[in-house]
Amino acid sequence: MNEITYYKADQNNIQTLIDLRIEFLTEVQHECFFGEASAQSIKMLKRDLADYLLKSLNNTCIFYLAKDGNEDVGVGGIVIREHPGSFKNPSGKFGYIMNMYTVPSFRKRGICTNILNLLIDEAKESGIVFFQLHASKQGEPIYRNNGFEIHNEPTYDKHINIS
Repeated sequence: MNEITYYKADQNNIQTLIDLRIEFLTEVQHECFFGEASAQSIKMLKRDLADYLLKSLNNTCIFYLAKDGNEDVGVGGIVIREHPGSFKNPSGKFGYIMNMYTVPSFRKRGICTNILNLLIDEAKESGIVFFQLHASKQGEPIYRNNGFEIHNEPTYDKHINIS
């Protein structure tokens, strides 16, 4: 087994980012009993992810990858968002941490924590002091151990079907 190395993703890693995001979403969808995604929806998502990453990677979103030898075994991203400021966050800039995923056979080795710290450190260099995320049950202890607190304000979602 090799030592895990970490690196910031760039345009050359777009296909890897897409593949790992599909793995992540498939696992989450399965855990939440949403059923399997159709081949058509996966194809459309891959196309849209490629478009998004081509324009946003290292502009408004940053991803780090973990590698064991030649195999990418973990990923995490942060999307930089900006809203009107508040008393706690006058600039209104915040980092939304997302797509924290480790290949199942590499879990419990600190990969997620290391990627999380790389993302936060990089965002702090840009003046970002506020971070948000949605956590899976598996991820909750990692985030709590790294200073994240549950936000008790209710959040509502609405999804409009455009088919």
